[in-house]
Amino acid sequence: MVRAPPATLSHVDSTIVRLTTIHVDRLPNSVWLELETADGRVGLGESYGTPAALSAWLHEVAAPTLLGRDADQIERHWWALFLNWGPPGIGVEGRGLSMVDIALWDLLGKRAGLPVVALLGGAVRDEIRAYNTCGGPEYGEALAVPGADLPGIGRPGGRYEDLWAFRNDAGRLAEDLLDQGFDAMKIWPFDEVAEEAGGRGITNAQIDRGMEPIRKIRAAVGNRIDVAIELHGRWDVASAKRIAAALEPHAPMWIEDPVAWEDPGALAAVAASTSIPVLAGENLGSFQRFGDFIERSGVTVVMADPAYVGGLTAAHRVADLAGQRLLAYTSHDCSGPVTLAVGVHLGLHAENASFQEMVRAYYFGWYPEFVDGLPPLDRGRLGATGTPGHGVSLRPEVAVRADAHVRTTGTGPHRS
Repeated sequence: MVRAPPATLSHVDSTIVRLTTIHVDRLPNSVWLELETADGRVGLGESYGTPAALSAWLHEVAAPTLLGRDADQIERHWWALFLNWGPPGIGVEGRGLSMVDIALWDLLGKRAGLPVVALLGGAVRDEIRAYNTCGGPEYGEALAVPGADLPGIGRPGGRYEDLWAFRNDAGRLAEDLLDQGFDAMKIWPFDEVAEEAGGRGITNAQIDRGMEPIRKIRAAVGNRIDVAIELHGRWDVASAKRIAAALEPHAPMWIEDPVAWEDPGALAAVAASTSIPVLAGENLGSFQRFGDFIERSGVTVVMADPAYVGGLTAAHRVADLAGQRLLAYTSHDCSGPVTLAVGVHLGLHAENASFQEMVRAYYFGWYPEFVDGLPPLDRGRLGATGTPGHGVSLRPEVAVRADAHVRTTGTGPHRS
């Protein structure tokens, strides 16, 4: 395994001295990492899923690689941890590396006194278009296990109950989003059908049921709002083609993961059958997998999640790979506020970035309860705060909550 050399005296202020992980029972999928340096700076990383396992990996594998070494050497640490990654994908190693990388970029921005977008080379736009993924307040508070987004989550009457709304009152939901300034939304109306059909042999009646929300949206607001259709990789090629054919008259802005992402050829077969753009990539781990994927899959919009793919270092490379083929790029976020902020910084910088995903139920719900420094949202557009680093910090009370799990490795300044 490649290891960074010990810090020299010239880098003593940026020496990593302390690693802290925090997760809370209230949010069973969310986990944060704080990396502290000798000069008292704190960099914040984040990922999603299996927080206890991620915490264990960070303390038992990442900490020996990082402690006592120079935080500014982001690329060196990325490769040191990547070469110990093991199998490809978005498992513990990939998500743990993502957390470290994001925290190191945050530290570097604070050391330089610059926002992350400036460290990347500056912005090509001042704001990026957001689309609202229609998960409700409970969507991120349910344990991320198969079937967790199916009926039972969401209920009528609450603010931003968008999961319930797109299944039951999609036209009114579209009107509400337009009133708030959003002109794009994402829904997954075929998931319940997929559960019934096992992703195979969809019937005409099932297609008709899945189409109901987008028909309601078009009847209520016409084409004033763009609608993306998430299919969560649950279908076989034949069924995905039939769904795409039914959707074509309604001109969705894309269909996402119509088939499982492991087979670029299957994605290419669906993409070749339809005029609708196809998006995929959220669940690919490491930027290396995207080269062959982009060449073979036929997708025209490439997505990566900075909290899954290897952090900002890897997501930036993915955006560049897509841009070399004149493909659009967008960052995923159903993950957390740090992921959203990092995606916004990359979206402001990357010439081919077209959107930033967000969940308004989180942005106006649990995000401000747990963090400060969210990217500003104005009429459906997101910008950066301009503060050094990615701009997001954990609120002090998070680590002392009754349901908090806090673990530290190393010495030096304590959290404040």
